[in-house]
Amino acid sequence: MTRPADGPAAGSVDGWAGSAAGSVGAPAALHSVEPGPYGIPVSLRHVLDGALVAVKGGLRHIGALETIRREAARAVAAALPAAEAAQVSGALENAHRHADTGQIAAVRTDLETRLRPFSRTVLHDVARALEPQGARLYLSGHLGIRIMPPERSVGAGEEELAGLEGFLTPRDAHVDSWFNTAVNSVNLWMAVGPVRSGNGLLFYPDAYRRPLRHDGHTLVPGQEVGAPVDVELDPGDILLFAGDHLHASQPNSTDETRFVITKRLCVGVPRYPSGATGWVPYEDPRLWGTRWERWATWRSRLTPGGVRETLRTARHRRSGS
Repeated sequence: MTRPADGPAAGSVDGWAGSAAGSVGAPAALHSVEPGPYGIPVSLRHVLDGALVAVKGGLRHIGALETIRREAARAVAAALPAAEAAQVSGALENAHRHADTGQIAAVRTDLETRLRPFSRTVLHDVARALEPQGARLYLSGHLGIRIMPPERSVGAGEEELAGLEGFLTPRDAHVDSWFNTAVNSVNLWMAVGPVRSGNGLLFYPDAYRRPLRHDGHTLVPGQEVGAPVDVELDPGDILLFAGDHLHASQPNSTDETRFVITKRLCVGVPRYPSGATGWVPYEDPRLWGTRWERWATWRSRLTPGGVRETLRTARHRRSGS
């Protein structure tokens, strides 16, 4: 379900004033769909128009949830003493009760390695289960393991948590294409454990595809972005949303560790903004398992964004940086 966020965050980003007034094209409340005998009835064009869509039991539908949870239990067993690991493996939302921040970070890193090959299969299976989209789907190698314990339980120092914003600690409001993703990308935010109001994502639907001012990855203060909404998910649900939504991870104010994994796909040929700080390719899955697999990213590399990345890489190599 989706609901306006309570408390001082409503209508603002990090305390910046916002307007709750609606805007043209702002999505309605969360759309929930159930997989059927013929797959997942979701139009990704609808998602790119701004809709937030929860595929109920999507990971179970493709037979992936138990594999993910089993690999998570193995990562927990590798990072924690046996007694503590036994308390966590069947209830990942209790991780913070038996592991410190460093151990949770170790679980996250280990699981990223364990799940990387399987996550490719997961994304491919979801893409194949979707109804026909009328456009080719390109799949990203990105994998995000996002294990966020309650904020009050996070005790590591700043250096230990550096680079883990959005993965183990909250990330401020942002748009994904400010970083490195295509503007026509769709995020798959897949709940491994329960996602509650107070530990998930905040979305600012009124700001969708507005020309927001930003300094690198940081939203410039003082802009109207509208009232945020948050989304609750059950284990196995998949939230689909456009990467160009303004969104933020909430500081976890609940009593549970929130555990999701994320993947991305692109609807049609990837389109990269000129001002992005980086670049990631998307693969053509038709080439997987063939003699041409090494060229699976060719369509991304032939875009203006891909050419800019090639030139940027060449400059860095020449300068020795």
